[in-house]
Amino acid sequence: MITIALVPFTNVFVPMTNRQYSLMSVTQLFFWACLLLSPRVLKRGFSPILIWMAVLFGTRYVYGSLLSTLPNQMADSTRNMIRPLLWAWILAAVMREDRLRKRACDFFVLGCALAGILHLMGIGAAAPIVEALGEQRISAFEQNANVLGVIYATAFVIAIARVIQPRTGYGWATRLLFAGGGIIVILGLLLTGSRTAALLAVIGVVTLVAIETRRARWSPPAVLASVIVMAAVVGGSLAKSIIEKRSERVVSADISSEDRARMAPVLIEQFFRSPLYGLGPENYRVELGHRSKTGDSDVGIVAHNQMAMFAVEMGLFGLIPFLIMCGLLLSQAWRVRALEGGLPFALALPCVLTACTTANIAFHWHFYFIVGLVAGAYGAHRMRQTSFQESTALKGEP
Repeated sequence: MITIALVPFTNVFVPMTNRQYSLMSVTQLFFWACLLLSPRVLKRGFSPILIWMAVLFGTRYVYGSLLSTLPNQMADSTRNMIRPLLWAWILAAVMREDRLRKRACDFFVLGCALAGILHLMGIGAAAPIVEALGEQRISAFEQNANVLGVIYATAFVIAIARVIQPRTGYGWATRLLFAGGGIIVILGLLLTGSRTAALLAVIGVVTLVAIETRRARWSPPAVLASVIVMAAVVGGSLAKSIIEKRSERVVSADISSEDRARMAPVLIEQFFRSPLYGLGPENYRVELGHRSKTGDSDVGIVAHNQMAMFAVEMGLFGLIPFLIMCGLLLSQAWRVRALEGGLPFALALPCVLTACTTANIAFHWHFYFIVGLVAGAYGAHRMRQTSFQESTALKGEP
């Protein structure tokens, strides 16, 4: 639970360690030590999603060893994918338990609400909030603004689920606390100015409300959901957010002023240059930076599109495992809606959509939390099915 609450603080380093050890890495040392006392957890955490992720990242490392012209960057970026993958594997095992899965989501909101409070107070931000409010983006805790924004967006969707879902075991006082936490994290999201995070939050909440109103058959929680959606629409139309300011240049000029729009045709051309086995991990970055006129001239820029990145780097050998992984994530999240409601799918769908358009989810800890949540819920769903079938078979015996 501590590692889950620390997701917004993954880049905060322990004092007097010369920036060698982050809070997350130190906490995970304890985490792995505890794991040694229960190695069967690894077996319980088995999931096809995680297997395909391991295949994808393993293939990337092999490709990088053979083809990459930037081996150090390739090794670092692949390591940044594999480390949280192992964490997600353990989460998938732990979150097979209904009580722990529920608590894990609560701790995620708690950690993000704490981060949002500190962020709004200017603690951990690059500059005091009052002085920086004229800027378009205000991040904190040494996080990329987009990364921190999508972490906040994930917490916002979970908080809304806690408010509107029936039969969760929470009273109105607790639901009000979650509503307050949702307000804090959405304010933090606005400070980051992340349009990707705004897209994730909007798609997630709309998906959640659609599934919950269907399940609730227009019960009081469904009515409350409709009120929340209407309030969000009205409030959004009245607010002059940082996200709106960041989009002004696209509206007033043309789409070519947007970095991602200039990068897209370059990525497509790079993919068709070698569609079978790709250009090699990290090899596309310098050319992408030069041709799209974005990023550093020496190291280039990473594709702000996870599907395009794997497709360009490894061709079909990267694209196919990635699409299978995304398909499994959506399929499993949809199949557990009777058990979990709309939350898993409301997190998985916008995560996949942003991965195919505007985000590099394989580098984000929030993505691995979502994978662990979905895999854990699906494992619980399968155990219930197996138990029901066994009990039915026993009753049918003469």
